[in-house]
Amino acid sequence: MKNTITPQTAQKQTAVSQQPHSTPASYPMQLATASIGAYSTSQLLQLQRTIGNGAARQLMKSDGSAKPIQRMTEADVPKKDAKKFKNLRALYGNKLGVLSQLYNYHDESFDRLLENANDLEELESSITALIAKAEKTKETRAAKEAAEASAPKPEPKKAEESKTEAVATPKKEKKKKPAKVNHAATLFTGATKTVQQAVDVQKVATNPVIKDWIKGKPASATITEESIEVKADTVYIYATVRIADNSVPGMPQIHVYPIEIHYHPVPTSANYLHVKRSAGSDAGNKVTYVSWLIPRGNSTLRDAVAEWNAAKPGNPSTHAW
Repeated sequence: MKNTITPQTAQKQTAVSQQPHSTPASYPMQLATASIGAYSTSQLLQLQRTIGNGAARQLMKSDGSAKPIQRMTEADVPKKDAKKFKNLRALYGNKLGVLSQLYNYHDESFDRLLENANDLEELESSITALIAKAEKTKETRAAKEAAEASAPKPEPKKAEESKTEAVATPKKEKKKKPAKVNHAATLFTGATKTVQQAVDVQKVATNPVIKDWIKGKPASATITEESIEVKADTVYIYATVRIADNSVPGMPQIHVYPIEIHYHPVPTSANYLHVKRSAGSDAGNKVTYVSWLIPRGNSTLRDAVAEWNAAKPGNPSTHAW
């Protein structure tokens, strides 16, 4: 039986055969060369998986109307800039870290500055600006305290001589009961109320508290690495633990605990990684390398080994995290 093809059918088949076909391999390149405003969410995700977050962010910068794909993370730092990134972290720790003189005069962590930066130049500018702001705040507070201390204290008023006068004894009045207040009508009017929130309340992290942390992380706890320093036979990893406290109704607080992680890259005992609340306290708070008290996990330990090997070239660590 002969196949009959009408002119209309032949025309449709010819049109279909002439349409370009996009293979899976060529599709990401079409995305990379397409107009930025034409991206959908799924296309952006595929572009990230294909060429990486850093390249995708650079591509998005070419369109002033486009927003960054995601905030900057340590993984976005090129290998060639690793030393500069390390120096910026050390600069933050020395100037603004938990043991620095400016620690209580700012409210931005290193991780927050990194997230808000597009590159290391912007991160360096943010740290420099924050240091200048913290120094100015410190100077302002010091000047205010000095002025208050030097201000003359008001002299106490002399007690006036009591004059004895014949005063009629007043009649006792019956106490009136206070009128009842409809609290429900006050609380549920729908009007907004402002409650003062106390944050960064300094608390002492005693060793029993740290031992509880070693057993498990509190639900609302977060930890931020401040700086890494090499001293004698120990690498000090300074960090800050923050835990939300809503035990007082209407008065939420955030408790701040500065802690030290002591790491011995060339250990002489099994207790080469432990946490202290302050120098000289009990060293029995042993932790493992996967503990949540190591701020960035293996990345922090690798940085600690690098700092140690640079400072102690004659006694390098054999640890490879």
